[in-house]
Amino acid sequence: MSRELTKALSGLFLRKREWSFIDLRIDIPPESYGSDAINPHTQYSNPIASFEHGGGLAIGASFTLGEGNQMVCAAADYILQQLDGKTVEYLLSSSDGFFEILVNPMQLRWVSPYSGIPVMAAGLIANTLIDAASKQCGMPAWEYLARLPSDFLIQLLGFRHLGPEFDQNTLRVILNEGLVNIDKRCKDLYRSGLPVYFTTWIGHDTKSIVSQIKEQITNRGIKIFKLKISKNMLQDLARINSIREALPEGVELCVDANQTLSLEEATTWMDELSRLGILWLEEPFAPDNIVLFGKLAELKKIKGWSCEIVTGENCPNHYTAAALMASGIDRFQSDPCRMMGLIDTVTTSCIAKIRNCVITPHAGGSSLDEQAPHIQLFNLARVRTDLDPLESLTENVGFCSKYFASPVNVEAGLAKTPDSPGLLGGLAPKILSTAKSYKDGITWLAL
Repeated sequence: MSRELTKALSGLFLRKREWSFIDLRIDIPPESYGSDAINPHTQYSNPIASFEHGGGLAIGASFTLGEGNQMVCAAADYILQQLDGKTVEYLLSSSDGFFEILVNPMQLRWVSPYSGIPVMAAGLIANTLIDAASKQCGMPAWEYLARLPSDFLIQLLGFRHLGPEFDQNTLRVILNEGLVNIDKRCKDLYRSGLPVYFTTWIGHDTKSIVSQIKEQITNRGIKIFKLKISKNMLQDLARINSIREALPEGVELCVDANQTLSLEEATTWMDELSRLGILWLEEPFAPDNIVLFGKLAELKKIKGWSCEIVTGENCPNHYTAAALMASGIDRFQSDPCRMMGLIDTVTTSCIAKIRNCVITPHAGGSSLDEQAPHIQLFNLARVRTDLDPLESLTENVGFCSKYFASPVNVEAGLAKTPDSPGLLGGLAPKILSTAKSYKDGITWLAL
C-alpha cells in the first residue's frame, strides 16, 4: 500500500497546458461578514487551480481577501511554466528538493523570499497535487497524508531554516511513532468528528452577533465563539459584556485583535481578558513580530494571566511558525492556504508537538472551512497521537461552504470528518461550469 500512496503523488506530471486558474471572488457588502478591525471590507476570494489526471479532476484553492487574488493565480501559472513537463518525482529527487524548487521560483522569489505571493502560489500547486494524489488513492487528503511513509513525507518538507533541533531525524522519529496503530486512529477519527468554534464579525452590531451565536448554539451545538476587537478598548469591553449577559451559561468566548495592538495595549487587554475569563487573545501583533510576542509571553508568566496568546493564520512560513512557538505562544493557528499549504502544516504540527504548543487550525474564509479539518485530522492521526480528538479545536464559520462540492457539516458542536476523496472536494458544479480563466477576468459570486 505504501508504494501505491507514494506513486500517486510522485508519478504526477506538471504539464502547464493541463492546468487552469480561476480568480474566484465573493461579493460581500462592506462592514459585514469577514470584517475586522483592520479589514472593514473583505471580499473572500480563492485563486483556484485545476487539472485533469488519472484519478479525474484535481482542484486546489488558496485564499485572499480580494485584490491580489489574480497575482497568486499568475504566480502559480509562472511556476508551472518553469516546471513544465517535469514530474513530482523529478522535484523529489533533485538536489534542491520538492519544497525549495516550489517556494523559490527563479526571478519571482525576490518579490518576497520564503513568503507572500510566491509561497502562496507554491502552496496552491502543492494543495492541488495532494488533492490529485489522494483522489487517486480514494482517500480524503488527511488520511492520505497520515498514511504516507515517513521518509516520503520528509522529502516533501523544507528544513533549510529550521535549525538543528528540528532536523530530519527529529521529525522522522515523530512521524514513525505516528504510524503505530494508524489504522485504529483513522477509524476512530472517522467516528469522532472535530470540535469547532464559530467566529463573529466587527461590522455586525451587538444584537446581530447575539442572534448569530444563539442560532449556532441551537442549530449546530457550538459552544465557543470568537469576537473581533479593536483599539477602542472601552467600547469593545462594553460590547463583550453585553454579549455575555445575553448568552446562556456554558458558552465560552475568545477575542481577535487582527494585528492592531501595541505591546502596551495588548498588556492592558490581557489583564482585562484574564479577569473576564476569556479563552484567548488572538493576533495582537503581526505574526512575524516575534519580539513582541515573546515579550507578551514573558509578561503572561510574570503576571499569571489565564488568557492564552494565539496567532498563526497569517504566518508567512514554517520557520516563522517555529520562532513564534519558541517565543511562548499558547496556540498556533495553522492555515491550509498560508505558508506552503498543507505541506507546511505537516512541519508545523511536528514543531508544535516538540514545543508543546496547541494546533488550532484557522478557517472561516471561503474554502478554509473545508480544508482546515484536514490539518487537525492529520495532526491527531499522525503527530499528536496522545490527544483525545474531542479535546481539539478547529475554527468553522460556514457561510461560504455552499460554494463547494463537499461542505463541512457541523452537528452537536462537531464537524463531520471528511470522508470524500481529495482535499477541497471541488467547487459546486454550477460554479465550476461557469467559471472563467483568471486571464479573462474575475469570476464573481453573490453572497
